[in-house]
Amino acid sequence: MTRFPHLKKYVREHPDNKMAWYLLGKEYEADGQPGKANYCFNQAQEVYEAYEHANVPEDILVEYEQKLHEAAKKREKRTARRRKWLLLAVLLLLAGFRYAEAPGIDAPRFAAQTDALAGAAAALPSVVFTAAEQGRPAALGTAAADYLRDGRKVRASVLGMERQGKWLIWREGMPVEAELEPGEKAGESVLRSYDPKVCDCKASTSPAQRKAAKAWMSEQESLAALASAIGSYRSGGGKIPKNLKDLNRPFPDNVLSGSTPAMSRSFAALTAAMKREAYGQAELPLSSSSGSPASASTLGGSPYLEKPLEIIVDRSRHRLAVVSGNVLLRSYEVGLGGSKTPTGTYAISDKVVNPNGRSNGEFGSRGMQLSDTDYAIHGTNDPGSIGGDESHGCVRMNKSDVEELFDLVPAGTKVTLTDDVLPEELLIPKQRFRSGDRQDQTNDQKVYKWLN
Repeated sequence: MTRFPHLKKYVREHPDNKMAWYLLGKEYEADGQPGKANYCFNQAQEVYEAYEHANVPEDILVEYEQKLHEAAKKREKRTARRRKWLLLAVLLLLAGFRYAEAPGIDAPRFAAQTDALAGAAAALPSVVFTAAEQGRPAALGTAAADYLRDGRKVRASVLGMERQGKWLIWREGMPVEAELEPGEKAGESVLRSYDPKVCDCKASTSPAQRKAAKAWMSEQESLAALASAIGSYRSGGGKIPKNLKDLNRPFPDNVLSGSTPAMSRSFAALTAAMKREAYGQAELPLSSSSGSPASASTLGGSPYLEKPLEIIVDRSRHRLAVVSGNVLLRSYEVGLGGSKTPTGTYAISDKVVNPNGRSNGEFGSRGMQLSDTDYAIHGTNDPGSIGGDESHGCVRMNKSDVEELFDLVPAGTKVTLTDDVLPEELLIPKQRFRSGDRQDQTNDQKVYKWLN
C-alpha cells in the first residue's frame, strides 16, 4: 500500500482513467477490503475484464503504477509553481496592479512617480537594469517593489540568473526574466514576466538592448571593485578616500590596479552614499538635486552587487571564483599543490606586477600574496600544471586569468581556501575586465620567495 494515497488522489483528479481505477482496486484487494476493491473494478470496466483474464505479469502493473505516480508528482510541482506566481499576482494586486505572465496579456498596473520626480529623472537613463534569480516569484516581486521605490518613468529589464547550488550565476547574455515599463494610462506601469515555467514566451531584445545589458554588467563589476577597494582603504585607515587617486597609488599602496570610466563617473556619488550610511542618514531619493545616483543605469540608483568582492579557492575542483555574496562572477581553473595548499581564510596583501621583475618567470606577470605567508595567487611559466596538483602550495593561474583577477579584486580582498563549494563550470567572459590609468605596481626592492 506504499502508493495507495497517490493512487487514491490520482483517480480523484482523473476519474476517467480506468487503468488507475483498476490499480487502486488491486491495492484495496491486497489490503483485504473487497467492497472497495469491487467498486474500483466496476469503475475500471473493460480494463478489469482484460487484465484479470490475460494474466498480466505483476511487474508490468507495478511499472504502470510508478508512471502514474511520477506523472502525479510532476503535476504537483507545476501546480506549486503556478501557486507561487498566483501568490505574487495577489500581492501585486494589493499594491494596485494586475500581473501579466506574457506579452499581449493585460498587465499589472501600479502607482507612478510625482511630476517633480519625473522632471528630475529626465536626465537619467531611459532604460535601467537589475537582476534576479530565474523562476523565483519572490525575486520578481522584489524587482517590482524596487520599481515602485525607483519611481522613474523608464523601462526596466530584469536579467535572469540561474541557480547552481547556493550560487547565482552572473554570466554574459543573461536572458530577460521580466520587464517593467510605464503603462498607457497616466500614473500606471506594466509588469511582464517571461518565465518559461509559467508561459510559452520569450522577451524580444534588440542588439542595442543586449549591448546595453552587457554595458550594465560591466559597470556593476567596476562598481563592485570600487566599493570593495573603498572598504579595504577604510579598514586600513578608518577614512573614506577623498579621491580615486587615493586608491591608485604606486606599490605598496595600490589598493586598486587602476581605474575604469565607471569608477571615475561614480566615485563621488558612491562615497557620498557611504558617508550618509556611516552617519545613519537616510538614502537620498533619485529626485534629489544634491547629486547623481551612484549607478544611474541600475533600478533604484544603487550598485546591484552590494556585497564586497571575495575570492574562494576550491581545492577539490581546482577552481578559483570571485563572488559578491551569493552571486558568482568568475570561476577559473587553477593549479594547486594538493594537501600542500592550505585551507583557511586570508587576505590579499602585496599586489605586484611582474614579481621579481619578470613577466615570464615562475610567478608569471602578476602576484597577490596571501596575508603574511609564503603562499600567493600568481601566474606561471608552466601552464600545463593548471588543473593539477604540481605546486608547492601556491595557486597558479593562466596569464589572462590572473591579469583579469589582479584588475578586478583590490588589496585586502578576503580569500577563502576550502573544498567542495564551487560548481565545476568555468565562468569566464569573452570580454575581460580591464583597468586603465595604471600606476607603477612593480617592486624591485624585494625578491619574492613564494612556495610556487
